[in-house]
This record gives sequence, structure tokens and C-alpha cells, in this order.
Amino acid sequence: MLLRWKLGVVVGGGVGAGHEVCLRLGRSGASVLVVDADAAAAEATAAEVRRSRVSAWTLQADLATEPHDDQLVAGRARDLGGADLLVTTGLGARTALGLGRLLLDDPVLVPGPRDLDGSRTASAVLGLLRDAAADPVVLL
Repeated sequence: MLLRWKLGVVVGGGVGAGHEVCLRLGRSGASVLVVDADAAAAEATAAEVRRSRVSAWTLQADLATEPHDDQLVAGRARDLGGADLLVTTGLGARTALGLGRLLLDDPVLVPGPRDLDGSRTASAVLGLLRDAAADPVVLL
């Protein structure tokens, strides 16, 4: 999948591996919706992504504890023209795939690496996204 001009939704994008994934997506030319329970962390990540001269937005939501926040994320992604890919951190497979069904036409769950540091995880995730045919949901 060509990442340029795509919209990536990254749940848990404010810190750790999610933060690194956001930065790598931005460097690859993708716009990013940074979703995190910590609004300040999400905004800090989005500001860094914007330095790559791509658009980045934030949304404060906690999908791990608030079951209806998935509708909030889906609505915001629709407002931005629709998501092309989803990367989640800290969610179970069922929750991630459920969100993928709200965001993407035909979501395909792709397990990502869990035992790498943030930077190496982000590199591996971008490799998975580039190899994906369409509508990937990467679960970290």
C-alpha cells in the first residue's frame, strides 16, 4: 500500500510505539489522526507529525475503558474523508477489529510486533502497512 495521501488512525498514538508509528506515517506522506486518552500527549505527537508537512489531528478518546468512544473515532475519521488504515496499541483483537469495521470497508487484522522497542516496532509496522493489500488493522 502506498502510504502517501492516506489517512492513518493511530489509537494510543500519544506515547510509545504509537507515537513512533505516527511520526513514521507522517514522514511517509500520510495524514494522521492521533487518538489517545491523554489530550496533551496526542497534541504533542500531532505537532511533531506536522513538521513532516502533512496534516495531523487529535482526538481524546479511551477505547480501552469507554465502549462508545469507537463511534467518536469513526465519526471524526469520516469528517476527515475516511480512514485508510488503523493501528492500535493497548486494545484487544476484538475491539481493534470492531473499530476497523467502523472505519474501513473490508478490515484485515494484521498482528504487529510486541517485543521490540518503539522505533523498531514503528519500522516493522510501516513494513506491514506497505505490504498490505488494503484496509489493514495493525494490532500492537
